[in-house]
Amino acid sequence: MRAGLIFTAVLLAALFINANAVQPGDDPTKKLGALVGQWQTEGTLMGSMSVTSNLQCRWSPQGSFLICEQLIKMGTGEHRQLTIYSYNAKEGSYAYTTLSDPGAKPTTGTVEIKGNMWTYTTSVEAHGKTAQIRTTNEFTDAKTEVFKVASSDDGGAHWVSVLEGKARKIAD
Repeated sequence: MRAGLIFTAVLLAALFINANAVQPGDDPTKKLGALVGQWQTEGTLMGSMSVTSNLQCRWSPQGSFLICEQLIKMGTGEHRQLTIYSYNAKEGSYAYTTLSDPGAKPTTGTVEIKGNMWTYTTSVEAHGKTAQIRTTNEFTDAKTEVFKVASSDDGGAHWVSVLEGKARKIAD
């Protein structure tokens, strides 16, 4: 009898937790909406080079993807990026694909969204070595995002700061 009560209590607790984890009508894709609008960013690359950008994000025509285009200005000139974000309902995960400068090979990765913190992970290969890249975007309020990019070429044992800065939303 006691085991039956414990089982019932555990089952009720599990149902309560699951019922509160995703509310009816919640669409996890809409979490990506935190980026919708126009943003101005300022940052520092490798601790010394100033980087600015204009980022514009909007939903795809059918609302399944978030599409962001960015014009980046730094000492070496201007660069353009196009990033497409999506939610995989089957796996419960977020992913992105970025084209850096028209015609460049796309990069892909995952985005973990926990509250107001987004963590991107990807890897790049250069000169026969693979480097891991970790980017965090913290939305401190609806119009401010603090970002940090770090890289590791030793499997994540040591991370080096590559880029840090802040973005401000200037239009919806």
